[in-house]
Amino acid sequence: MNTSCTSKTLAPSARRGQRGFTLIELMITVAIVAILSSIAYPSYRDYIARGRRAEAQSQLMQAAQWMERFYAENYAYDQNTAGVAVTDATLFPARYSQSPTSGTAAYTIAVATTGTGSTSTFTVTATRAGTMANDKCGNFQITSTGVRQLVNYTSAAGATQVAAMQSCWR
Repeated sequence: MNTSCTSKTLAPSARRGQRGFTLIELMITVAIVAILSSIAYPSYRDYIARGRRAEAQSQLMQAAQWMERFYAENYAYDQNTAGVAVTDATLFPARYSQSPTSGTAAYTIAVATTGTGSTSTFTVTATRAGTMANDKCGNFQITSTGVRQLVNYTSAAGATQVAAMQSCWR
C-alpha cells in the first residue's frame, strides 16, 4: 500500500494542528480576568488608603513632638520668646505641612493654638486632600494632652467614635 497517496486524500486542516483561540475560550479568559480584577482592585485601593493614613498619623505625631520641644524652649505653645506665633509659616516646619512630605498631598497638616503663654494648648490636624478627600476615616487630630480624635468620619469607618477610632487609628 502506498502511504503517499493516502496523505493527499486527507483534508488540509487535518494535516496541520489547530492554531489560535476560539472566541469562546477568549471570552472565558476575559470573564476570569474581570472577576479577579473586581476583587483585587478594591483591596488594592484600601491598602493604599491605609498606607496614606498611617503616614499622616506618623506626621501628626512628629508635629506634636515638635510642639512639645517648642514648649520646652519657649514655655508656651502659642508663640516663641520673640513673640512670633507658632502658626507663622516661618516657624512651624514645612516638613510637617503635608503628608506625604513630597509630591501630591494626601493630607494637609496644620497646628492651631488656644490660650496664651504657659496656659496655651495646641491641636494638630491632618485634613484630607487630593485622593484622600473622600476617605471614610475623616481628618485626624492630636491635642497637647495626647488625645487622638477623628473629625468628619463616615459611618463606613465605624458606627461610633470608638469603633471608628479602632478602625482608623492603628
